[in-house]
Order: sequence, then C-alpha cells, then structure tokens
Amino acid sequence: MSLASNFLVAVGLSADAFAVSVARGASSQTVKLQTAIRTGCVFGFVEAGMVLLGWLLGSSFAGLITGVDHWIALLLLGAVGGHMIHEGLSGADEAPASSTSADNNGGLKTLIAAIGTSIDGLAIGVTFAFIAVHIWTAVAIVGLVSLCISTTGLLIGPRVGALLGRRAEILGGVVLLGIGASIFYTHMHEAGVL
Repeated sequence: MSLASNFLVAVGLSADAFAVSVARGASSQTVKLQTAIRTGCVFGFVEAGMVLLGWLLGSSFAGLITGVDHWIALLLLGAVGGHMIHEGLSGADEAPASSTSADNNGGLKTLIAAIGTSIDGLAIGVTFAFIAVHIWTAVAIVGLVSLCISTTGLLIGPRVGALLGRRAEILGGVVLLGIGASIFYTHMHEAGVL
C-alpha cells in the first residue's frame, strides 16, 4: 500500500472522530487549544492502537485465508465505508448532545467516544494484515492524522456546527469504499482475472 493510500485510509478512519469532535466543539462557544490537543491525542492514540490490534489479530490468521484476502479487504472496507455513509446520510450522531461539552474532553467521555469511533480501525487493521503495508508506518500515520483531524474538528466546531461533521463522515465512507475497490481490482488484475 502506498503512503498516499495509507494517508487516505487514515483520513477515512478519522471522519468519525472528526464528526464527534465537531459536535463536541459545536456545543461550546469556545474551545481551548490545550483541551483540543489533549482530546486529539486520545483519539489518535486509541485509533492507532485499534489498527495495531486488528493487524495483530489478522496476522495470526493470515496463513489460513491468503487466497481470499482481497475479498476480505473489499468486504471490510466496503462494510465500514457503507456504514459511515449510512450514518452520515441518516444524521445519526456518534455521541449524544448531553455528552459533547468541550470542557469535559479530558475524562471518561472522551475515552468512550474515542473507542466508539475507532472500532472501524480494528477492521482496517485486520485488512492491513492481508496487504503489503508497513504496519508501524501505517499505525503512525493513522494516529497522527486522527490526532490532527480530531483537534481541528474540536477547534472549528463552535464555528461550523454539526453539519460539516456529517458531510465528513460521508466523504470518509466514500474514500474507504474506493480504497476497498482499488485493492480488490489490483489483486484480481494481478491474478489475471480482470
């Protein structure tokens, strides 16, 4: 997987965290930079950890399913991307409005939101076990992108509200669907099927 594709996956994974961060920021009139960075660090660390955990689980079983790995990548990325698009179109929020106070971002609410938005990272990590990817580079990119995007979402939240967060989730889903299709096509083309 190229660095550009890895970056796009990271952006796609971060869409949920961005949407939550925008919603949290939108519930406040102002957000301190220190609070936004602390929240971004939590989201970035948890997202990167989930990707690594998924990769470890997928690597354990890679020998058993190498022949169908492109199907797994397509299905997992398609399911995650499709779910993100569905949530974005339905307007479902990741966190209830009562728990989006930017002043409470240092505690348990932030950790729960980070875990909830990073479940997709677990599926992506499993996918990474079946394709050519340098896992430490991928984990670092995912963590840093999630940190930056979450921090930005919290900071701009008071200005743009929840509408942009939903659009970001739809875009993230489309990106993941596209990458899944690209992986599938590449594997099938290399096998001489397409």
